[in-house]
Amino acid sequence: MTSDKQHIDQLMLEKLTGSISGEDDHALQQLMAADPALKDAFSCLQQQFNEPAAKQYLDQLDESQLWEERKHLFKKNNARNMRVLYWAAAGILLLLVSALYFLFPREQPRQPVAAIKSAAPANSVILQMANGQTIVLSDTTQSSLLNIGSAQMRVSSKSLQYEAAGTDAPTAMNLLQVPAGKDYKLTLPDSTEIWLNAMSEIRFPVSFNGRTREVFVSGEAYFSVRKDINRPFIVHTGQFSVNVLGTAFNINTYSSNSPRLSLSSGKVSLKSKTGNQSVQLSPGYEAIYNPQQGNGFRVDEFNARNTLAWMEGKYYFRNTSLKEIAVVIRRLFDVKVQFTAPGAENITVSGVLTKKEGLPEFMDNLSKTTDIKYQLTGSVLQIL
Repeated sequence: MTSDKQHIDQLMLEKLTGSISGEDDHALQQLMAADPALKDAFSCLQQQFNEPAAKQYLDQLDESQLWEERKHLFKKNNARNMRVLYWAAAGILLLLVSALYFLFPREQPRQPVAAIKSAAPANSVILQMANGQTIVLSDTTQSSLLNIGSAQMRVSSKSLQYEAAGTDAPTAMNLLQVPAGKDYKLTLPDSTEIWLNAMSEIRFPVSFNGRTREVFVSGEAYFSVRKDINRPFIVHTGQFSVNVLGTAFNINTYSSNSPRLSLSSGKVSLKSKTGNQSVQLSPGYEAIYNPQQGNGFRVDEFNARNTLAWMEGKYYFRNTSLKEIAVVIRRLFDVKVQFTAPGAENITVSGVLTKKEGLPEFMDNLSKTTDIKYQLTGSVLQIL
């Protein structure tokens, strides 16, 4: 199993660096299609690999020395040339180093906090501090006001607000993770507000002390950015970055094939990670990214009620397959959907799924309008 894992890791890194062959690319796509966890792992690697600090590190690597140090990781009968293997080896080292850089910076001392847990319970909203400490934000028994270094945070089971951070606060990235079945609001030190949907995460510093304000997000989030003409706000995703001053928009990167930004107010400019594709948006329009088409960005009008309904715990469907709805059910209710009836996943329906009314009521209504039956046991929903 170890050799299989090493081979898959190698394929992932070769795809990230653009050195993968057509045959191996096809094999990797099949593996990820069969294993959603593998696809999620690749998305995380892709986002980390495209970070500015990671790219800067890669530019400074000594190619010959790195090859000598890492060549033992690759199979001897591999027909790829040394340059291709260098990029893959560099990718392995880069990901390890950048992970340590963002999560465990050397200059950040550990500080005791009473509310910090050694291990976060399942299905918890957690804040992973840059020094490696973990705070369980959904723990309602902890103090509502936390002090970590020069930062002061007001915490509840639904929101985290940075109320103060000294100018000497570290700029290393903290990680906020929201699990399935939950949503969460984050207020940054500059008063920018961010609503995170289920199965989403954001990396951000305790304080914005530089010329820009930069965060990294995956999943879905709605931003209301505080205007600061001297410090542009930049949002990084795995596929593109967004440059704004003061505006409101929704980012959805659940699908790596069609990540999108929907603009409510203000103006934003989007730029692909390669830097070759860019677009500007006006309110009422959204940009959908597909590097295989045109300039990579397709611009369309969007329905604000449908796009932003998740903030109210609602999801609108129109001629949507049950297979697609199953993905939403997984996020909204933390329930795994299994299809046992042949062809059931291809049935299309229209309507609305609300978190408040609950999954059983939605399934009861679905059973009345279609021929499907269902059984909900614990965290498993079977379509019979």
